[in-house]
Amino acid sequence: MNRVLRPAPLVLSVLFWTLVFSQAQGFAQSELVREVLEGTRNEARASWWGFNPTNSTAILQVAINSRVRKLVIDRQESAWITDPLTGVSNQELVFEAQSELVALKGSFRPKGACLLSFRECQNVIIRGEKEDGGKSARVRMHKEDYLSHAYEKSEWRHGLAFYSCHGVLIQDLAIEQSGGDAIYLGTTDAKKPNRDIVIRRVDCNDNHRQGISVISAENLLIEHCLLRNTRGTAPQSGIDFEPNHPEDSLINCVMRHCVAESNAGTGFQICPQSMSSRSKPISITLEHCVSRGNKQHAIHLCSAPKDPPGGHLRIAHFLSVNDSMCGLSVQFNPYDALRIDLEDSLIRDSARNDSFFPPLYVEGMNSDSRPAGNIHFKRVTIKDDIDRPFIKISDRKGNGLRNITGEIILERNGQRKQVAAVPSQTQ
Repeated sequence: MNRVLRPAPLVLSVLFWTLVFSQAQGFAQSELVREVLEGTRNEARASWWGFNPTNSTAILQVAINSRVRKLVIDRQESAWITDPLTGVSNQELVFEAQSELVALKGSFRPKGACLLSFRECQNVIIRGEKEDGGKSARVRMHKEDYLSHAYEKSEWRHGLAFYSCHGVLIQDLAIEQSGGDAIYLGTTDAKKPNRDIVIRRVDCNDNHRQGISVISAENLLIEHCLLRNTRGTAPQSGIDFEPNHPEDSLINCVMRHCVAESNAGTGFQICPQSMSSRSKPISITLEHCVSRGNKQHAIHLCSAPKDPPGGHLRIAHFLSVNDSMCGLSVQFNPYDALRIDLEDSLIRDSARNDSFFPPLYVEGMNSDSRPAGNIHFKRVTIKDDIDRPFIKISDRKGNGLRNITGEIILERNGQRKQVAAVPSQTQ
């Protein structure tokens, strides 16, 4: 005779109260969501809408669309897996320590599919909790997947993308392995620049094209950021200021205490090749920044070869260490266009294995008779133990140089001497 096993009273009690608790918890979360939607609650947790360990796209998007003022992406047993998400205005997204927002594998097929994008939004905050400086709050994609034959080739699968936004703070986050840039500051079709943007204590690691790309921005502050291990498709820089149109802006863009290291391209790249003399004057400042171990230049300016823009690039208290090419490279900047100031800076052990580039490089204009120049040095030290000229001038049109001032302290094999910034002859 088969015996029917009946659960013990204690087991029945546990099952009963577990069911009651889960129903009560679901009811409580529904009530909290209702309060958010009614506008009586200004802070919410994403898990109030649910959690799906394999795909939380719908949950996250409806939570964002609630327009609650502060939405916490709370830590779960696993990452928040998602398809592309669209942000809204007047919202703060807070990542709890050790929480992750991760791209859904096998998704992001469109060439411009970004993990989280904002279009013409204002008053946006995206930050990790301050508990550990945001080091453990991560936004992550799957760069290697996008390089496979299953995906159409693209350089625009960004981590965070902002198009013509106003009033944005990105802080205390790690952004990794995007199929484009960790952070992209572009424009909508109206070509309005991003305005009043702050990027602080962000680690951009192992991204495909750039750590940060700045297409158009006014009043941009980037400080205490780490831009590292970019590799995949050119330019592969730590940061690249590169407008797409003459009407784009690079106005009052300031970087402070940032480090660009171990990138396959340049550490700090400024390329206004699509701008013109009719564009708004550029104003970019690099202060107390470091370029270290990049495979190309520490700083590279490549302007518009035919009709370059004006403005000012100021570089102060800059350190270049073991970059594979130049400490400073300047192409196509005439004597009456963008003013470049390099002061209180050290270029050390640049281009040690490069037979073409020395620590400084200037290439003249190729399209008209204007001399290159408008570069000014003040208290700049070059430490270079290789017996070679510390600067190379490429002047194929024979236009010469003009408006280059200052002197260099050259340190070689323990000996220091002050030399003219530009020798009499060109190459």
